[in-house]
Amino acid sequence: MPTKYTVTLTTLGTSSVIVLPKPVVDGFNLGKGQRLELIVRDDGIYIPLTEHDSQTKSSDQSDVV
Repeated sequence: MPTKYTVTLTTLGTSSVIVLPKPVVDGFNLGKGQRLELIVRDDGIYIPLTEHDSQTKSSDQSDVV
């Protein structure tokens, strides 16, 4: 079942940063320095994640941020 979170967009130097909630980080076993792919579409920004690999899922299975 999808879960909705409100995230914060902030700046770090000249970069923009999205702060992910700890349950999301822990639930997908994400770590500092890990690279994530973003898919940008007209209806949102998607971060396709799996617990085992980072291969892109089809757009209807991606997690919305």
